[in-house]
Amino acid sequence: MKVAALLAIVMAATIPSPRDQRAASVKVAFYNIRSGQGVPGLPGRASSFTAGSNCNDRSKPLNAWGAGVVQKTLTSSLGDDLSIVALGLAEAWKATCASPEHVRAALGWKAASDTQNGLALVARYGFKGERWQQLDTSKNKSPGDTAWVLRADVCVDRSCQRQLLVYVAHWYATGAQQQDTYAIQARQTLDFMQSTSGHRPHVLIGDLNVWTAQGPICRQKPNGDAAIDVLSNAGYVDAWPLLHANEDGSTGMLNRRGCGAPEGAAWKRIDYAWSPDSFRPTEMTRFGLVTPGDEAPSDHYGIRASYPANALER
Repeated sequence: MKVAALLAIVMAATIPSPRDQRAASVKVAFYNIRSGQGVPGLPGRASSFTAGSNCNDRSKPLNAWGAGVVQKTLTSSLGDDLSIVALGLAEAWKATCASPEHVRAALGWKAASDTQNGLALVARYGFKGERWQQLDTSKNKSPGDTAWVLRADVCVDRSCQRQLLVYVAHWYATGAQQQDTYAIQARQTLDFMQSTSGHRPHVLIGDLNVWTAQGPICRQKPNGDAAIDVLSNAGYVDAWPLLHANEDGSTGMLNRRGCGAPEGAAWKRIDYAWSPDSFRPTEMTRFGLVTPGDEAPSDHYGIRASYPANALER
């Protein structure tokens, strides 16, 4: 047998097939991006930007987006890992610096969804089947400040032969019946997922604004038990405690005077990744972390969660 022919046979036997080359994990991320304004450092700390909405007029003080701080956080945290296929966003209104389209362009990804009251999705390889569910805010102090859940079939690779079903949510409740409203929004979110998932593997990511603790922190009372019970009692798993047990996973709120330990640190966990027990996460991390009290690209940390890609095989 000729050497060239033998070499071809050896290469064919050792080069993985396209199926074998697929990533072992598929990852999703979420970030309350605060319109790109960022959060300046506490008094006495240096800041490269100022609070406000200006990101274009360089004759005036720029916010974190205008200074490039938010874009750097996004690209360094999400850009190089090709298995991260989706980024859910909150406070990403169309007319603001960190709009879904601006985020998509900064990352160089393929698609951005529509937006409802700042909630949106950006996808590396694109998505299909965008659908929306409005949540009940009728008992809030400002009922017109709406809350939503977005559903999309996110492409796992360029061919989009496989998709991960992703739900993105931003719950919001105020007033005397806040905890009841959060429980209602949790039930509506659950009903939406159960009626539109077709029993497929799926993930819920979002700023749910609910949290648990032994007692009040920073002059706020925990508000999350009833809402969290809705999801957990339905067989969904909360990625952070599943993978990190009792380790602190706080994601908000950065640089609040007199809050956090040390002051300026995140002090409540309100950003989540949930999935059915049959589709358990394998890893969860936070991004956008800063030294407590220093300037930050948002008043939230972002989250990343990994799931087994082989569960998406058809």
